[in-house]
Amino acid sequence: MDTPRRVAMMHSNGNVENSRSTKWPFIFLFVASMIGHELALESLSTAYKSFPHLATSITLFQFGFCVLLPLLVSQACAGGDVMQSFPRSIKEMWIYIKLSAIVYGATAFATMSLNYEGVTYVTKVVFKSAKLIPTMIVGMVMDATAERVGISVKKRKYSIWEYASAVLLCIGAGGFCMSSSDSGEEDNDNVQEDTQEFSDGHWIGISLLAISVFCDALVPNLQHQLMHGIGCAQSIPERSKVEDNELEMQSLVEAAAKHEIPTKQQRVANTGLSSQALMVNTNSIGFSLLLLSTIIRFSFLPIISFTMANPQFLLLNLTVGLGLGTAVLSYTELIRRSGPAIAVAVATLRKVITVVLSYIIFPKPMSGVHAISSGLVAMGLMLAYVGQGKK
Repeated sequence: MDTPRRVAMMHSNGNVENSRSTKWPFIFLFVASMIGHELALESLSTAYKSFPHLATSITLFQFGFCVLLPLLVSQACAGGDVMQSFPRSIKEMWIYIKLSAIVYGATAFATMSLNYEGVTYVTKVVFKSAKLIPTMIVGMVMDATAERVGISVKKRKYSIWEYASAVLLCIGAGGFCMSSSDSGEEDNDNVQEDTQEFSDGHWIGISLLAISVFCDALVPNLQHQLMHGIGCAQSIPERSKVEDNELEMQSLVEAAAKHEIPTKQQRVANTGLSSQALMVNTNSIGFSLLLLSTIIRFSFLPIISFTMANPQFLLLNLTVGLGLGTAVLSYTELIRRSGPAIAVAVATLRKVITVVLSYIIFPKPMSGVHAISSGLVAMGLMLAYVGQGKK
């Protein structure tokens, strides 16, 4: 593929998509879908915990909807662009295999780290809640790298207000994710013991957790680049010369209707993937491998039989799958429109909202750690607002 085709302009969709009004529907949909998903998942895990293939069936529905839902949305709203950009060779699929491996690594390395001395559940929560800052840093590094190899990008820059806001949000979210027993209010000796374990902990476990957080920071930035045509020359099926000319002519006709003549860079920016295409291309790999392993382990037929015999089990699984599929699609679209940092910040705040709702739905005294965390989150949001005003 020639050099001009590799040039992409980030945020090529203009200021309309970056306006606040286009962010809020996806933020609301993401938060609401995740809450519905978690409630259905809790009900499913409680009511059918004796079913031996429960975890496999849940994962199948989750992966399945992360492929089916964006496919249906694409057919209904985008004329089926998902099938047009679906990889047709190992070379085109390789970027999605790597992306899937990084997503898997983010979870696997965090789980592995708990096997080492010095890494407790509290340590994992603190590290995982702090991934917003690495996401911001990794994004700037990737922008600089793309610019060095000749790809024109709109470099992301963050003010001191935004960094301070991110720090407060991360600390506050970490506190919210801890239970009262984790925070040490029930047993102060546990805190001293955990602190001592952390200071004397095995650096292998800490390193694995750090790698996990790095993977978490890398994933949304890679997704953002793929959706803006950066670094995805190998991931998009090659078109014939006739198809290229038709696409360029269509772009010129549409621009002429709007009395705008786009530059070559603006036209080739359209090679970026849609959020639906990215979801299908990435999750179809995991779903295919999971389905194959389920069949090989003779778990598929028992799951089908149990599902057909228990309508409530089917309904809860459908709710879990639909909830997660909608949340991931909203989150991916938020990455495309607003950038990885905003999306990760929203995901961080979603955890806070879940804990706050638990206090509202199931009234109980608020722990000291959660009260302090509330203040930190509020301060973080205020600093973010102040930072926006100073730009």
